[in-house]
Amino acid sequence: MAKYEKWLGAGLGWMVTGNPIGGLLGFIAGSFIEKGNKSEAQHILDGLSEFETNLLVLASHLIKIDGKISLEEISFTRNFLDTHFDGKLSDKRAQVLNHCLQKEYDLNVVCDQLRMYAQHSSRVQVVRFLFDLAMSDGELNERENYFIFKVAGYLTVNDVEFRRIKAEHLEQTISEYEILGVRKDATLIEIRNVYRQLVLKYHPDRSSHLSESEKKKLALKFQQIKEAYENIKKQKG
Repeated sequence: MAKYEKWLGAGLGWMVTGNPIGGLLGFIAGSFIEKGNKSEAQHILDGLSEFETNLLVLASHLIKIDGKISLEEISFTRNFLDTHFDGKLSDKRAQVLNHCLQKEYDLNVVCDQLRMYAQHSSRVQVVRFLFDLAMSDGELNERENYFIFKVAGYLTVNDVEFRRIKAEHLEQTISEYEILGVRKDATLIEIRNVYRQLVLKYHPDRSSHLSESEKKKLALKFQQIKEAYENIKKQKG
């Protein structure tokens, strides 16, 4: 996931130098405390940054946007944040995500913080993250697209950048499914079965009788199949 390296660096800088006291973490802590559990609120939120908390709120809105909660999208969100932030805080993030899925927080607060304290390159990467999340179940529906478009506007990510990121995701998803020859709505089990058949068909061990040029073509095809399957697995959580 090298495409997020710059975003993480900017995010860490924002957390250290521009972390607004009493921001979104304060609102969430207050919601926990309303339930009469101040010590639990302090324990859960201790160590989490405003930056990743803002991402959790945006993710929760996107996950709920079509009226249903996708386990694939929840899994993607958790895996993504565990990869890019402190993995030891995984359980805490999971509790905050679950909390946000049950409540509504003002997106203006989230976007205002990101716009004020995050660099432009980081805000572009936030839009990229939302597209990754939306596509994690294999499709981008109209409600998800409009939500990301609206957030991009709030974050002053212009229409050209928005369309470029969207095109990259749609092109990548279509080509990966086409490489394996499966439908975008196929289940992971169905895709896995097709993948195993293709691995047997194109495995380099079967190319000993071929010419060097044919071997190279077969190796390239085999690599494309592996990469397509791994990317689809990530998308589907």
